[in-house]
Amino acid sequence: MSSLSPRIPGLNSEDATADLVESPHRLAGLAQAAGAQIITTVDVQAGEDDWNVPATEEHPRPVVLVHGTFGNRGYTWTSAAPLLRQHGHRVYRVDYGQHGNPVIFGLGDIKHSARQLADFVDEVLRRTGAQQVDLVGFSQGGMLPRYYLNALGGGPKVHNFVGIAPSNHGVTAQGLLNLARQIPGAVELLEQGAVGEVVPAWPQLQHGHPFQRELADLGETTEGVRHTVIATRYDDVVTPYTSCALEETEGRYVNNIVLQDIDPEDHTPHASMPYNPTVLKEVLAALAS
Repeated sequence: MSSLSPRIPGLNSEDATADLVESPHRLAGLAQAAGAQIITTVDVQAGEDDWNVPATEEHPRPVVLVHGTFGNRGYTWTSAAPLLRQHGHRVYRVDYGQHGNPVIFGLGDIKHSARQLADFVDEVLRRTGAQQVDLVGFSQGGMLPRYYLNALGGGPKVHNFVGIAPSNHGVTAQGLLNLARQIPGAVELLEQGAVGEVVPAWPQLQHGHPFQRELADLGETTEGVRHTVIATRYDDVVTPYTSCALEETEGRYVNNIVLQDIDPEDHTPHASMPYNPTVLKEVLAALAS
């Protein structure tokens, strides 16, 4: 599949200048994802959630982490999970959207994935005795909870919803290819056959798909939920990066954050966002509210 070939500045690139300048940062994102996969392979405890950890008065709500397309509950959160625990949070990670591949998730029909998230949140609430959870999602995982909140009745069960580089208004096919190139094993997965067959979520993630229109009609935000979005100007998947932002509506809490407004010299691309220390600091700040 020639369209999956790495972008070569000046040959098959949409923006040769940007690719030349940002290539080191994108390669760093690839290295982070690959290194995180190795960590979860050799560190058994990295895959454990906090089912037997009691709540504290300071942090009564469990934190549910929702990975993105081509992600899984392990490698996406190798930086976030230990940091959250260090600050007293209980962590619970869901795998959703399995479609044939035993390692890479976030592939299946998004509505079905949202129902899987709903079931997981209910399990967390039941087993922990908590009244609400906080959601932290990356990429697709920062978008699909909106369907859970607004179509599946999840709003009353969620206090904070933090989206890291969320695809709130869809992405382009090129953006999805850029993501696949940075996730070990994703390109090989796509080369197995027709993209829509091996990754049913692929068309649903794109601008203009009926799912995206339905999601928009359901509303940008949810009453009673505190929404935080953390975007990067150097996002090479969700483009333009401004499409991560949620509409600010009177009477609802929405905080749209751009990483470079905090650190102008930070060139973190999409795939590296869940590992970025500044991003994770903002996640902690959002969960403290």
